Amino acid sequence: MATRARLSQDRSRLRREELLDAAIALFADGGARGITHRAVASKAGLPPATTTYYFNSIDELIEEALSRHVEVWLRDLKELTATPVDADIDLEDASGLISAIFAVRSIEIVGLQLSIFLAAARNPELRPKAAEALTALEALAAKLLGHVGIVDATRLAKSIVHVIAGSALSRLSERDTNDVEAAVLYQSIRGLVVSALLTEDEIADRINTLRRPAPSV
Repeated sequence: MATRARLSQDRSRLRREELLDAAIALFADGGARGITHRAVASKAGLPPATTTYYFNSIDELIEEALSRHVEVWLRDLKELTATPVDADIDLEDASGLISAIFAVRSIEIVGLQLSIFLAAARNPELRPKAAEALTALEALAAKLLGHVGIVDATRLAKSIVHVIAGSALSRLSERDTNDVEAAVLYQSIRGLVVSALLTEDEIADRINTLRRPAPSV
């Protein structure tokens, strides 16, 4: 009897996950507007009434699908942060690394992830989870920055995550090639890292130098 109950629970859990995956796939195709009970069930290859059995409303289905997706990001980011950094990180080699990442992460993937994050951030129930995912990304950035010797890595990580988010928006416009976008992101991060190595007095001195009139010829 226990075995039958367990099989029933496993089947129920699997169907629920299939519906959530189908909802995310439809979200990728046309946003929340494309998510209906019939469309989700059809995408999952299940009977039309299946979604109403597992979810009270389409809003509940969308919210749980988004929440599950953000939770996967959060888990992956935390696992990466907990992984020891064995290899030396060379900032001068970072440009090639960014180009490689851009080659793997297509415009479609970037667009989907950005849309999911924005949808989650707009939802009052999911906003704390979206903020937690952002914090986890900053923690990962801070860990890598600390590994290369940045003292105030946490504060710098926030700035770098802001730059990465802006880079995602720029990529979606497809104004430039991946190589150009990667080069711009690299230069931006490199500039932030270099500025973090300067003292406040050194920064102020360089700003004052910019304000001084150029010597007459």
